[in-house]
Amino acid sequence: MSMIVQYISQYSCRLRPVLAAAFGGLFLAAAGLPESALAQDDPCSGLLFSTSEDFLTRGPKPADGNPIISDGDLLAWHVSSGARICRRNADLIRRFDISRVDLGLDAVASVDEKRELIAFSTELDSPNGDQFTAGDLLFTNGGIIPNAALLARFKLPRSLDLGLDAVTLIGKEDRLRRFAELARTGRLRDNPDQLAGILKELDIDIWFSTEGTPPEIGKPMFLDGDLLSARDGVIVRSNASLLPALPAGIPVRGADYGLDAFTPALDPIENVPVELMSTEIVGFGPTPFTDGDVLQPGPSIWLKAGDLLKTLEPATRDLGLDALHDTVGDVVQCAPPSITFISNVEVGVIDLTTGLADFSGVTQRPFANDIRIQGSMPEVVNCPELAKYEYRVEIDQGAGFPAFADPGVVHPASDNWRRMVRPTPASPCPISRNDVYDSDPLGWFAVTDYRRFDGCGDPPSLAVWDSTTGASNALVRVRLVMREIGATTPTYVSGAVRVQIDNDRISLPDNLLQTSSGTGDMWFDIYRASATSPLGDQCKVEGDGKPVVLDMKGRINDDHFWKYDLRWSGGFVVGAHMITTAADQPEFDDGRADLDGTGTQPPNSILVPLKTGFDLTAAYASVAAAQSVPTELPDVCGFTVHFRAWDRAIQLNFAPAANYFGPVSRHTTMWRSFCVSR
Repeated sequence: MSMIVQYISQYSCRLRPVLAAAFGGLFLAAAGLPESALAQDDPCSGLLFSTSEDFLTRGPKPADGNPIISDGDLLAWHVSSGARICRRNADLIRRFDISRVDLGLDAVASVDEKRELIAFSTELDSPNGDQFTAGDLLFTNGGIIPNAALLARFKLPRSLDLGLDAVTLIGKEDRLRRFAELARTGRLRDNPDQLAGILKELDIDIWFSTEGTPPEIGKPMFLDGDLLSARDGVIVRSNASLLPALPAGIPVRGADYGLDAFTPALDPIENVPVELMSTEIVGFGPTPFTDGDVLQPGPSIWLKAGDLLKTLEPATRDLGLDALHDTVGDVVQCAPPSITFISNVEVGVIDLTTGLADFSGVTQRPFANDIRIQGSMPEVVNCPELAKYEYRVEIDQGAGFPAFADPGVVHPASDNWRRMVRPTPASPCPISRNDVYDSDPLGWFAVTDYRRFDGCGDPPSLAVWDSTTGASNALVRVRLVMREIGATTPTYVSGAVRVQIDNDRISLPDNLLQTSSGTGDMWFDIYRASATSPLGDQCKVEGDGKPVVLDMKGRINDDHFWKYDLRWSGGFVVGAHMITTAADQPEFDDGRADLDGTGTQPPNSILVPLKTGFDLTAAYASVAAAQSVPTELPDVCGFTVHFRAWDRAIQLNFAPAANYFGPVSRHTTMWRSFCVSR
């Protein structure tokens, strides 16, 4: 089977509907496709699909005059013309002597590029007795592949029909045609076990998903969200590998999202192959999606349901998605790799445009220092020739991704990156406690090196990039490339993840003199309550026998400011104690008019109230009582107000020898000390 370059694009979904509407056929020309590829007069050109529900088109009237589009009709979406009716359900089932009945359409795959010979499944059994069931694979030439034949290699009871939700035909067109003709003979109805041998002889395969999960439910052989091979009796794409950013897969990961449709396809704008799919249920994870959206593994949205059906003008945007098919030739057997985490943050919560993440209850966060990249990589079960491949992570810092002759993310031997491979004496991992995990000089790792750490220690990293070697504040792109070892072209290129880098820390002023109030990113002064000028010598607070009440004013400026706090220490009590509280709204998104995502407003003012009316006398008495020391505010020096400000950058520090990623608190502290004289 020939290999094709496989790409996964995460970002074209935002541009595709807008650009297609604005420029129509100009896209394919820009992508280098011939004008004939437009095929605007062919109603079956483009991406074939069906909906889960019937609806009334309020757009252009169909050629047969019937405005009702059923869940059994075959539709086609083209970047130039939107969605149209390719074939009515009656046309698909005509060879089976069925009329005036719509049986629905659950799966579709075209044998030929002209879409003349179609393989499909229905939602209902045939009304003609036991002619076929909703789990059988049908051909428009009248051929039938029983559900029992598709499942024969899985050693299930022949009477167990699990339905048929998605189908993809793998192989050359002439051999698939021969197979469709063989299906007409009825040979497989009585001999379903012969299917696997026929598929091997023709060097073709049927990838499919079922509507049901086989027993036993506690430890299922496969899920209805897995993509299966009829020829080999294996899972070629598990629900977990298709949706690595979600808790997909049971009984371990949490849920079965189902697989209503799956197809390799050619992105009509980017002119690269992709894998497309739909799920049975709605996803409420980091990347929300519906069961009517066209997805890519990850998941990422390739085309929203509303844009898929836009030209038909249905009364509702989402009508489900039961079938998908596009023609791009052969597909590779290995499940595509993808990036799933950046510095322990799920890719789905990183904004596609800004590269900022929503993480740990804080929004719009950039990344800093050591950038940890993790992902979903092929396994032996979905990539039998795993040992042939190597991978690397590449960074585009504005000049484009590096060529293969240039370094990707490089981990030289001097870094001494080592993995702990035997975390406990009972671990099944190798006896050696640590093992070197360094790439070659251009950043390539053997996939087998990655896989030998499975289940050992922390989840493995694909790479770690020291972002301080680049621009201190930049929007970069990160992608994952896999190739046959030493090849000059890639086998897979993942979708690029945009990441905003911010290595600029909040800086201190040059010194505490008034002349330095305009330097650095932060400043503060201490005032007597309601005073208009700061303490004269910044050294002594005259109590005059009254409570010492203070105001703090200053500024903070940073591109990605998060929050600040103020603490006090001194006297005869131990430790530093909070001055600010949640009521002071010291975080950028708390709603204060003088505080936003870049700090205090206006930016250059050093008079923004950070805290007013702080009663040091009362605060001291409360802490002193708790620590069993005299509660009266003493006349001593050494009282200090500590001013801390954080930015929102997510920072990890990486220790290669221990393979340890430690979070770093991104705060800077300024302080002023004074004496109390009563």
